[in-house]
Amino acid sequence: MVTRSNDIFDTFMDHILANYHWIDEPQALNDFLSTCDPGQFYAIDTEFERSRTFQMNPALLQVMVDGQAYLIDLMDQTMAPLPFKTMKKVILHSGSEDLCLWHQLTGAVPDGLFDTQVAAAVCGYGLHYSYQNLVQDMLGVELSKAESRSDWLKRPLSEAQVAYAIEDVAHLTAIKQGLSEQMESKGLMPFFQSLMRQQLEQVTVDSHMEKLFLKLVKSERMNLAEQKKLMALLQWREKQAINRNKPRNWILSPQQLAAVVRKVRSKSDLFYQGLHPRMVKIHADALINVLHGAEAMDESSLPKLVKLSSQQGEALKDMRTRLQQKTEQLNIDPALIVNVAGLKRMAYENKDLNSLPVWQALSG
Repeated sequence: MVTRSNDIFDTFMDHILANYHWIDEPQALNDFLSTCDPGQFYAIDTEFERSRTFQMNPALLQVMVDGQAYLIDLMDQTMAPLPFKTMKKVILHSGSEDLCLWHQLTGAVPDGLFDTQVAAAVCGYGLHYSYQNLVQDMLGVELSKAESRSDWLKRPLSEAQVAYAIEDVAHLTAIKQGLSEQMESKGLMPFFQSLMRQQLEQVTVDSHMEKLFLKLVKSERMNLAEQKKLMALLQWREKQAINRNKPRNWILSPQQLAAVVRKVRSKSDLFYQGLHPRMVKIHADALINVLHGAEAMDESSLPKLVKLSSQQGEALKDMRTRLQQKTEQLNIDPALIVNVAGLKRMAYENKDLNSLPVWQALSG
């Protein structure tokens, strides 16, 4: 394991901060990208804003390689996709959003991935272990969280923002080295690599609509006709959010969705469901058409609530026992392999743990 005293850390960061590269024009970016090796891992992080939009607004890409830090301005739409298209293997921490931005900009994902948060979980640190805590525990370095809610679209960046952005990638390579050694010593590297393949595959899977549908159907106890209306509204909301580039909940919140499904029979009803008057004025006809058209929706197209038979319940109990035994033996959280909802879904679909590639990698 790599460790750094505070004095060594201060010297390390002082050198990086004095020599980092700020890239905000095409020639400088091309110069950097021309040196990129597709076989090398690059430590990265991204900063973006999406509080008012459906799509992410890319702001900054931080890259650390061979002791050099690069801060790449992503606000130029022509430049933004280029580094993601060029780098093929990356190290990051809790990288689901970074990977979503990668896919948004390029339509692809990296060829190779090392997520230090997942690796930490494999090594027994627990799920969702923060980068700051991992750096503290493994390297003995305390990082600041002061700029985590900063405005990354504002230019120029402040000195504090620059330091924070660089710290977010400065230690990833050292952490990768330490965690890799731990996983190799425990024989868990094939399992981790399977988790990385799964993480990359899930980037393109958007289950938001299905999850919200099932949550509202269960909490509101919706009948079949109401379920059809809810799904039709969710599909309409999704198209609106994408076309207008607005957050889904700005179109219709979960509470408004439930109210419209339950209480709206005519245009006049829309004015009493907490909707913005301008929204009702513009979209009233469309919403009524959506509700009426939902009657023709095929029931088989709706996500199914998980209701287990007694036999499936026994299968679930058996899988839970096997999962618990294996994970206790390895000192890892069972949810790293499959969460409770996923386990119930497997039992409902008459599947076994052996159908999971990550379980196969763990048991092989």
